[in-house]
Parts: sequence; structure tokens; C-alpha cells
Amino acid sequence: MTDRIDQLLASKDGVDPSLLAALDADDLADALGRALTREDAHRVRALGILALIDPSPLGPLAQAVGQVLAEPEPDPFTVAAALDRAAVMGRDAVPLAQAAALSGEPVVALAAWRTLQQVATSEFLDTLTQMAPPAGDMVGDQAAFALSVIAYRAGLPGFELTPADDTRIVAIPADEEQVFVINNPAPTEEDVALLSRLSAGELYLVRPEREGMRAIECGDERMLLCIDSDIQMGMPDTFVRGPSLAGLITALAPLGTDYSVRYLVLTWPDGTGGFHVMLCQPDGVQAYYGHADSDEISDGTATFGLFTVDRPGACPISLTPSVSASGVVLGGDRLSMTETVTDRLEPEAAE
Repeated sequence: MTDRIDQLLASKDGVDPSLLAALDADDLADALGRALTREDAHRVRALGILALIDPSPLGPLAQAVGQVLAEPEPDPFTVAAALDRAAVMGRDAVPLAQAAALSGEPVVALAAWRTLQQVATSEFLDTLTQMAPPAGDMVGDQAAFALSVIAYRAGLPGFELTPADDTRIVAIPADEEQVFVINNPAPTEEDVALLSRLSAGELYLVRPEREGMRAIECGDERMLLCIDSDIQMGMPDTFVRGPSLAGLITALAPLGTDYSVRYLVLTWPDGTGGFHVMLCQPDGVQAYYGHADSDEISDGTATFGLFTVDRPGACPISLTPSVSASGVVLGGDRLSMTETVTDRLEPEAAE
């Protein structure tokens, strides 16, 4: 056991980049040995260190993940953690996750489908569609969402989500006084540096550039809206032409040490010249929904309301985004409730 690996395993506030850069062959061997030892209490964290050191398809992480998946009677939570770490390998993780997706252990199958939705490209879509279990339980629902994410990322129709109707929308009551203001500043150098530590797989193969990023500050939370650079150049026309994984919203950890993906920004045409926008959690739970009618798109800009979808812990917002090739600007009231509620918008009566 080496001192540097001991320090990394003991760290509670993120990984020290300078310590990571100082690792040598002995440190690598130590981390790999811990990751391969079933009895090691730090096995999962050792897998995480290997993911930071070498995510190559022939590297120690791939070796460790492969062995974890091949173990007789493996611990399902260790397997799930290994699949989660494997996302940093990008498309090289697909064969490992694809095999694990057939597991009869729900914890393993869920983790496998979530990894597939991060890194699988359209060439795998037909095979994954054929092997996906039917929707209706946790694994089937996750598989269906994974297929949608893969298809949206490639701009392929046929896997569209269901838009949220008025019965599923929650709003800030008119007399509500306990609200946060949502600010939308430019990202800082630290934001960009922390985001750059995430691999392509961890970013769902979304390719953001600083020009397409905006910070979101709400209460004690800080998030980053990251739009794919290729998607941004064609906004909003891209949204009318076909489905897209337009970007991500990442959230800063409480200690400010790293960002992780909180929402996926998915868009698809409405068939009448407008488009839908859905922000989903990685588990497929729909969080926010917006719809831009054709008459809300003009002069290269689309402006629409974004609303909270009812779910456990739903927090109503009042927000009006505008999207163009210049990026996303958050307008409107820019308010969020400080507490969750269950009140819903009543659908307007038909005249």
C-alpha cells in the first residue's frame, strides 16, 4: 500500500489534482490491487481512482471492471459502481454495459442501462432496442429512457418522450412570498476548470464550450447550463427539425469540489413548427417542461415558458428561457419556491 493512494482514499472533499499527477507505477499497482480485492473496504473508491488515472480500453480500469463483472456471485452494488465508473471509457464501455444490461439483478441492470445512455451511439440502437425489457418496472423504464437519450443524441425520431400536460404541471401560487431569485451569470474560470474534469462519457457525449455555458444560481445551489456546441449553432431551428440532446445542467457539490449531471435537456419537434423541451433526471424522471409554439419562434430566437413537472420534491419555478445561436438567456420572473408544494395548475376551461 502506498501513501499517495491512502491519501486519495481518505480524502472527503474531492481529489487533489497535484496528488493525482504525482502517482507513479507503484501507486497504480496499489490502486488496481485494491480494486481487484473483494474484501478491500475501499474497493469502490479504488475503482474511482483508476477511472481518473487511465480510462483507456486496455487500461487498469477496464481490467478491474471486467473482473468485477466476471466474479462468481458478485456483490450487485459493487458491480453497479464499476459500471458507473466505466462511463469514463466512452464507447469502449458499451460491450461491458451491454452484457450487464441482461442481468437478472435489478441494481446491476439499472446501472448498465444508465451507462449505456451515457456512452452508446446510434450504431448500437437497433441491438439495444431488441434486447431492452418492456417498460413498466424500474429496469424497463430506465431502458426505454436510455433508448430515447441515445436516439435524441443522434437526432433520430421514433423514441420521443411524452409531453407533460396541464394536470402534471405545478406552479408558484400567486400569493407566495417565500421565493428565491434565479440568477443567470456567466461561468467563472473555476466553473470551467471543474467541468473540464468530467470525461466525455460523464457528459453524455455532449460537447459544451464556454460560450454555450451559463451559470444558474438559486438559493444555495449553483448549476451550469451546458449546451452542445454543434446544437447551439443551429438553435432554435435544430429543435424544429428533429430530436436532440441539446445539453445538460450540472450541479456543484456542496463542498464546491466538482460538478455532476443533474438534468438532461431533451428537445423534439411538435409537428406544427414548434418544439417541446424536457429536462429529465438521469433516471428518466421528468423535472421541467416547456413548449415553444411556432408563433413563439421568430428572427432566430424562440421564447417559451418552462414549468415544473409534478414529482416527489418538485419545486415550482417561474421562468421564460430564450434560445438562439448566441445561447440561452433565462428571462421572465426568474423565481423558484423555497419549499415544495403539490398544488397544480388548473387547465383552462374550454370556451
